[in-house]
Amino acid sequence: MKKAPFNISIESDYKELWRYNLALIGEVAVAGERVDVVRHLDEVASVGDNLKVAPQGYNPNRNVEIESAEGESLTLYIYVVAHTIPTEVREGEELSFELRVRISHGGDMIYNRRHSVNTLSGENIEIHIDSGEVKIRKFGRLQKIEAE
Repeated sequence: MKKAPFNISIESDYKELWRYNLALIGEVAVAGERVDVVRHLDEVASVGDNLKVAPQGYNPNRNVEIESAEGESLTLYIYVVAHTIPTEVREGEELSFELRVRISHGGDMIYNRRHSVNTLSGENIEIHIDSGEVKIRKFGRLQKIEAE
């Protein structure tokens, strides 16, 4: 794989995304040696705050955009942590929402997926990209993703 920066983008149009904190941490490597650590914390409230509405000043268009140093491989961990879970579930209400993750490398889109996030428990996602091969891990299961 060529040596180039990774560009990471995370977004969601879920209207109650304010109920969740987003944390990303990842490692960029060249020839197996770490050259960069990417991290981003978007904390809306402390876990357990049980907010009734989005806090004042909350930006509903909260997209994450990160660019790494030049590298050949990326291991990225995405944590979607509920700080305020819904107090009731209405009949017919969806119990998940979509989080879109895009990763490009040297201008080439190499990962573009929508992940389903449980509204009650959040989500932990691991993405590993090396030599053009992409693997993801959710709920402890590592899965190889074929190129689209």
